Amino acid sequence: MWVTAFGADPMSRRWYLKIFSAFLLVILAAVVPSALWLGSHLQALLMHQKQQELRQELTLAANLIGRDIGGAKEDKKTIQPLVLRIGRDTQKRATVIAPDGKVLGDSHVAFEAIEQLENHADRPEIIEAKTNGYGQSVRFSTTLQDKALYGAVPLMDEGRLVGYLRLAVPLRQVEDTITALRKNLFLGASLSFFLALFFGFVLTWTVNRPLREISAMMRQMSEGNLKQPYHLLPRKELPELSASLEKMGRELDEKIELLDLETTQLNAMLSAMGEGVLVTDEKGRAILVNPFLKQVLGGTASWKRKTVQEIFMNSELQDAVEAILKGESFRKVNLVYGRTSPRYFEVQIVPLTPPRRNRRAVALFHETTELQHLLKVRQDFVANASHELRTPLTSISGYVETLQSIAPDTPPEIRRFLSIIQKNVRQMNSIIVDLLELARLDGRETDLERREHVSVIEVLAAAGQMIKDAARQKGITYQEDWGTVPPETKAFWERDRIVQAVFNLLDNAVKYTPEGGTVRFKAGIVQRPEFSVQGKDASDPSGRQNDEGHSDFLEIRVEDTGIGIPKEHLPRIFERFYRVDKARSREVGGTGLGLAIVKHIVESHGGSVEAQSVIGQGSAFTVLLPLAVPSPTS
Repeated sequence: MWVTAFGADPMSRRWYLKIFSAFLLVILAAVVPSALWLGSHLQALLMHQKQQELRQELTLAANLIGRDIGGAKEDKKTIQPLVLRIGRDTQKRATVIAPDGKVLGDSHVAFEAIEQLENHADRPEIIEAKTNGYGQSVRFSTTLQDKALYGAVPLMDEGRLVGYLRLAVPLRQVEDTITALRKNLFLGASLSFFLALFFGFVLTWTVNRPLREISAMMRQMSEGNLKQPYHLLPRKELPELSASLEKMGRELDEKIELLDLETTQLNAMLSAMGEGVLVTDEKGRAILVNPFLKQVLGGTASWKRKTVQEIFMNSELQDAVEAILKGESFRKVNLVYGRTSPRYFEVQIVPLTPPRRNRRAVALFHETTELQHLLKVRQDFVANASHELRTPLTSISGYVETLQSIAPDTPPEIRRFLSIIQKNVRQMNSIIVDLLELARLDGRETDLERREHVSVIEVLAAAGQMIKDAARQKGITYQEDWGTVPPETKAFWERDRIVQAVFNLLDNAVKYTPEGGTVRFKAGIVQRPEFSVQGKDASDPSGRQNDEGHSDFLEIRVEDTGIGIPKEHLPRIFERFYRVDKARSREVGGTGLGLAIVKHIVESHGGSVEAQSVIGQGSAFTVLLPLAVPSPTS
């Protein structure tokens, strides 16, 4: 019957047990306390009735025999028949007691044995009757050999106390009545319990039937069949549930179709991408790699559930992924993968925060192998071409100087032509020197071996000293303001490069500022939280990072009152060979490479440079340089 009514499914049986057990507990909680309470209440009610009945009988009997007892003057032969009559009429043990406590008569004691009864003056009911006019107690009676209810009242004759009348009721009768009532209550409660059990069984089966149908439908849904006949459920019992399930199934079907479409589109996009995509879990292990990156890694078995350190053997990339998982919003790393045929990648790591899941990381691999090859070709070409041009230019410059020295009487036009040649040769030589400098800078992006701990004040002073003569000769007011830089400030820089970068800015300011203008050279210590700086280590004993995680930077600002730069040219002034006014640049001897060298040096030290300018009012260049070693992943 169990299997027929509730099915062989363990889930159905568990549902039945839960519902039926709950129903059974409710019945027990209702019936058992009710039966216990009713039994105790009936016992108290019967005792109260017996007490009231006893008091009424005592009062009536005392009124009837009070005068007789007073006239008998404690004559036991006269009193005993009266006591026997009262005991027979009331069906209780009757006792007459003298005012001093001596027993004068007892319906349950033979006349001859009355003299042997002990004094009753200390009985609780007698003591209470003396005080209150009525006494009552419950105790075991040796005469009746049973627990009894005693009641006593005083006997009065013309206002005079002549004794006490006491009646005793055995409580066995009360207990037998209560036992019978409890038995009937138990039988009634048992009958109610079994009836409730039967109706509970029926109700549970009725409730469990739609639940079993819902369970079967849920199993079908878990197997992928979302369209279930919810309309066949008993809508009278489960109207909202059946409607909600039908709506849920319809919405799930739509969402799964949409998810399948989006998944197909995403897979198509990942397969068509010419860049690598890697997704990690919350522990930094790879869980998704697109086909491009699989081809780079050389298969599928080499990356599954491994960390990026194990896949690429690159600690910088591992540190960047861990930083993203800990809460950072963006990291960028340059990666070289492969030994025999290395491939170059620029890797950008961003967080992925799916709902109700832990933070993950997404790494985008943009291959720069061809770009690196082109840059190497360009660097080699610039270096080789510069070296090849430098020799003939040096020769030409020497011959021009020789011609100028051996021909003092040369006509003015010839001397003018020689001066023009000499000027252009020097201009070309300056360009070649700058090109060679850029080639050397390109060859070492972050060469920490050439850096040392230098005095910031000495570096600033060296750059300023190099420009003072040029400013004075041109009639330009040159001003320095380093008041906020402590004299003991140290930085981990390549000294000559920083001096060169600062000098280039100052040299440009002097060149493009007319006579009578002003060039201001300012510097100060600032803090920037957005730059990542390594803490104290062997290469950075100063550890210029405060308790709040903000790093100390040197801010250099070069301002002039020159001709200014048009707004549309500002984004490109740091490009190589870019000139705002070519004629003006040739006139002042500019090569178009000075600002490019500044940017390269500053960024290789982990800093930044920017420019602001207003036409006719001047320009301002601001450089931020970290005093400590910049993190390679910043």
